[in-house]
Amino acid sequence: MSDNDDKAPDQHGSKPLPAFPGAAAEPDAPVTPQTPPASEQPPAPQMPPAPQMPSEPQAPSVPQAPSVPQAPSVPQAPSAPPAPPAPPAPPASQAPYAPQAPAAPYAPQPSASPQPPQYAAAPQPGGAPYGSPQYGSQPQPAGGYTPPNKPKGKLGTGAIIGIVGGAIVLVVLLVIAVGFGVSRIGGTPGGGGGDKGPAAEASSASDAVKGYLTAISESDAKTALSYLSSPPSDSTLLTDEALEASNKLGPITKIKVPKSDGKSSSDDVTASYLLNGEPVTTTFSASDYDRDGKWEISGGTGSIYTRSFDGLGLTINGVAVDAEQVDVFPGTYELATTLKNFTLTGPTTVTITESYSSADTTEIKPALTDEALQQFHSLVRAAVDACIASTTLTAGCGIDIPSTISDGTQLTDGTITRSLSADANATIDSMKATPSYDNPTLVEGEYIGSPSVTADCTKDGATGRCSIYFAPSLGKPSVDMASDNPVVKWD
Repeated sequence: MSDNDDKAPDQHGSKPLPAFPGAAAEPDAPVTPQTPPASEQPPAPQMPPAPQMPSEPQAPSVPQAPSVPQAPSVPQAPSAPPAPPAPPAPPASQAPYAPQAPAAPYAPQPSASPQPPQYAAAPQPGGAPYGSPQYGSQPQPAGGYTPPNKPKGKLGTGAIIGIVGGAIVLVVLLVIAVGFGVSRIGGTPGGGGGDKGPAAEASSASDAVKGYLTAISESDAKTALSYLSSPPSDSTLLTDEALEASNKLGPITKIKVPKSDGKSSSDDVTASYLLNGEPVTTTFSASDYDRDGKWEISGGTGSIYTRSFDGLGLTINGVAVDAEQVDVFPGTYELATTLKNFTLTGPTTVTITESYSSADTTEIKPALTDEALQQFHSLVRAAVDACIASTTLTAGCGIDIPSTISDGTQLTDGTITRSLSADANATIDSMKATPSYDNPTLVEGEYIGSPSVTADCTKDGATGRCSIYFAPSLGKPSVDMASDNPVVKWD
């Protein structure tokens, strides 16, 4: 341990929701017979039969528009129009009015406007107009009747609900149409993952293997997955993007799959193809245990272990990977790092050709870039020079010495001198920097050696200048080169 150790960050941590009032309100309209002038015929006061209107809350059933034609079934209906010109015959006017009240005021209202008070306002000028042809025209199913004093530009609740409902239906239909269009245009690219994707049925084992390899050669991840009986749950590299990069690095061509006899529910099929021009022969197992005529491949994928690249910002075929292992289709894969101070050395491109197989990455090693290596040497040199220049007993860099050494000699603090040999200095300048296996971003240097040390000393009452033998040595420096402020540590 040293002074610099206190400044070094810990690099060994682990990584990583009303009922429509209708005419019910209109009973108030008959009350208006009190308003007709005295000049009106006596029948006007007899308008109170309208209070029978409260029974008309049957209007909710009126939405059955077909019931409107029943108005003509009332025998007195034809006599309703003559009633107004014959004031002396109030009983006659009441007869057509009473039976027609249930059908006439309400039948048109659902289709026209749910504002019965406005309709009742029409007869208020006098009792006769109430039985006028205006009343007889109301049964029109088209809702053509318009009350004389109906406010313009004002829609009823029913109309508003109908318009809003229609707009919602239209929006839903548009969303469905747009979604369908996008689905047809987008197809199935960019997929991959645990789902099988589009149905890709194979009637034999050889058809399943041929379809699988063909989909991979065409960078169609979803179709390829649909041929597998159990697609991997990890879909990081089971995508069109990863397959496109794989086919650029090493395209799969010349696929040949022999026909299978299909006599049993499972079969092994040996296929051959060229991978980046190199011949490959591999065997796939396919089955149709449920005898539904759809053959599927067991396994079909391989894997790449990435534990030794943890923390290096690893990418495989350009896709960021943050796992100790990833599943891949047969093909070619290139490993790289995104950290600016690091690179990968060795055969960084690997291939997968067999189901359940694992790519060999043992020869791929992380290393510092040329610029980062110079930075590492500079950091180590600066740390060593500062420690060697110290005149105190506590110098850091692992070369601290006690005030009293093993033979009892006492050293005077502040009088210490240290120096390095030429060999030690050469080691610092040409030091190898090796990423740690457990923590690749922690780069370790080489053992440097012990400095020469002298100090003012006292022993047995005598004082002088002493040379200190077997003084602590400079150990191996290490630096976290992924840190924004790298600091040298010593072992």
